[in-house]
Amino acid sequence: MAQSILLIDSYYRGVLDSLGVATADPIGRGYEDALAELVDFGFGTGGAYQRNLRAAGWRADVIVPNALGLQMQWARENGVRSPFARGWKYAPHLSRLPGVRDLLHLVPHLHRVMLQQVEAAQPDVVLVQDINLVPPGLAKEIRRNTSLLVGEIASPLPPKPYLLSYDLIVSALPSVVEQARSWNIPSVGVPLGFDERWMTVSPASSRPIDAIFVGSFSRLQLATAPLLRAVAERIPTLQIYGPASQKVLDDSGLAPFHRGPAWGRRMFELLGQSKLVVNRHGEVAGPYAVNMRMFETTGSGALLVTEAKQNLADLFEPGREVLAYRSAQEAADLAAAALAEPARLDAIARAGQERTLAEHTYARRIERFIEILEEHLPRD
Repeated sequence: MAQSILLIDSYYRGVLDSLGVATADPIGRGYEDALAELVDFGFGTGGAYQRNLRAAGWRADVIVPNALGLQMQWARENGVRSPFARGWKYAPHLSRLPGVRDLLHLVPHLHRVMLQQVEAAQPDVVLVQDINLVPPGLAKEIRRNTSLLVGEIASPLPPKPYLLSYDLIVSALPSVVEQARSWNIPSVGVPLGFDERWMTVSPASSRPIDAIFVGSFSRLQLATAPLLRAVAERIPTLQIYGPASQKVLDDSGLAPFHRGPAWGRRMFELLGQSKLVVNRHGEVAGPYAVNMRMFETTGSGALLVTEAKQNLADLFEPGREVLAYRSAQEAADLAAAALAEPARLDAIARAGQERTLAEHTYARRIERFIEILEEHLPRD
């Protein structure tokens, strides 16, 4: 019999709003249809994991616990008492309070619906892709309903009690793998990747957008504003996409370049229309090149301009497959020079795309992921 896995993912509120499943209002369609639309939207990794796991012969399903409309619809269709809609918005805060967090799964709240979904599925593996969403008491209950509880995280780890019920932690961040192991929790590095559905094949130099940045833009990303100001001075047609407060944009002088947020399908459309993409990592990455935008950019056929991290050469050959910078000014100079040489721009973008399609797709990642799961699943 095929192995089964249940992926527990979470989505940004803006994505859920755009698809009409963020609130407890009736969604006007069945749970499975609405879930399929959300999973196919192109946000995060749950959809890519599901498709490639199924292609490999696994039974793979996704639930999105913070999609309130979806969870309410599942409860209706399965004769389950509906969760408290008003209480959900406080759950991320309540789940951090010792004592309170361990009782949340007992009340008709979305944590309880999540547990009921796990109990109904009884999967061989549960993969929690948002560890912060699952308080320790709930993780223990989930663990009772599966053979292997796996957590995936690419951000700073939550407090240690959040991880103690997990059999395995996977992360693209070496620092997370090291920290989990120091707590005697098995952990393995699994890089992020590219979903081939979003591949674009047009030559980079023929595209209408000269340069683009897609990512969060707030006072917490200290290096972002200087980087983008330097690029904007050299490339006045720079376009910036992502959530950002007007004050931060005004203070940085970058408001004229901001075009609003872009997620999922819309983001991939923009990458496929761009000659080059300026990338930067969050501070959590430390000295490592790990973020998803590298693979999304190259897979979309755009030229990647990214930091010269210590492991970048393990992923791409700087100068031939991507361009690597060590300062904001160098990033601006590299980007401007590439736009001035269309033949070179196309050659590097094409080589980067070939490398990603050969080595960095989720089809390739899932091969390794399945090996890891099979190594850790209990043997009969």
